[in-house]
Amino acid sequence: MTDSSTHEFGKVGWSFYNPVRLIFGIDGLNVLPELIMGRRVLLVTTPGFTRRGVTDRVRTLVEPYLAAIVDTIGPNPELDDLEGIAYGLHDIRAEAIVAVGGGSVIDTAKVISAILSREELSLRNYLENDIGELHGTAIPVIAVPTTAGTGSEVTPFATVWDSVSEKKYSLSGPQLFPEVALLDPSMTVSLPRDMTIMTGLDAISQGFEAIWNRNATPVTTIYATEALRIALSTLEQLAMDLDNVRLRAEMLRASAFAGLAISNTRTALAHSMSYPITLHYGVPHGLACGFTLPAILRFNSEVDDGRLHELAIALGMNSVNGLHLHMTQFLERLGVQGMLENYVGCVEELEELVPEMLTPGRSDNNVRRIGWRDLMKILDESK
Repeated sequence: MTDSSTHEFGKVGWSFYNPVRLIFGIDGLNVLPELIMGRRVLLVTTPGFTRRGVTDRVRTLVEPYLAAIVDTIGPNPELDDLEGIAYGLHDIRAEAIVAVGGGSVIDTAKVISAILSREELSLRNYLENDIGELHGTAIPVIAVPTTAGTGSEVTPFATVWDSVSEKKYSLSGPQLFPEVALLDPSMTVSLPRDMTIMTGLDAISQGFEAIWNRNATPVTTIYATEALRIALSTLEQLAMDLDNVRLRAEMLRASAFAGLAISNTRTALAHSMSYPITLHYGVPHGLACGFTLPAILRFNSEVDDGRLHELAIALGMNSVNGLHLHMTQFLERLGVQGMLENYVGCVEELEELVPEMLTPGRSDNNVRRIGWRDLMKILDESK
């Protein structure tokens, strides 16, 4: 195995920062009262969790300090909706936000935190003018993920969608790191099979993208490799045994590790390509990222400086070609192509989106420079 210090990502001059406190354990939700520490709390969650009684369970835990509940959050919440929700909450004087849900809920909590901390902030103006990272203080977020995929519970990013302008934005800044990530595997057991697979593909995508990334470091590579090792050996089993809490715990661990990696590297080409696919076709995020992974792996392998070879060895393969074959068969066994066709008639339809797929701050993180013809080839190989 090549010494990683010879790689670009292992050279002298790297850093790693992640201030999120992680608490992991079954029924870990019960420690919420200790984490709140007497602060006035805003609870952010989904209508589904309210219907299933989860909101009432959290309400019971935080009742003396509960200032308000927002339980209207759906997938990919819109910019205008987020601003409307946040501006209606200024008077509650929340001192902490508890986010119970998947990536969209946790991202929403981060956005609300940013807006409530800055009465003068116009989110639309901020995002449309690409002002840069947020700075200053924010209302602390306690993130309780109910999916194993996005890693938002340990990142300083929040995705914001705007169907009016047909754009996806990313809000970022060090104060968007949650205060605590409360990782309770039992909170993910109700996730249906397809969503379990698709969110798992998001974690796998983040693992790969943290490695074939210009911002990779020895620390992020360790987290990303471990995330991939766990997820690639767990997701298929979990898809056939959805009530298995041990497997749920493994995927939640993989998701957190992948999130820790991308919290410092950001994502790369698979995510860049996915955004217009989600925006125009409604393809769930993890699926939109995951179906191109084998083709991107092959594309990047042509300029491998050793990191992909080392990854293949760490994952039990003899070569990058072996890893490519494994990933291709892995997606086939999970039925990823059929899932994609439920949203997109055929991959060829996505070729019209190629001009939108090179997202600054994402595609340029990829270790290999890419152009439109390369994107067309990747889509062609992903049929």
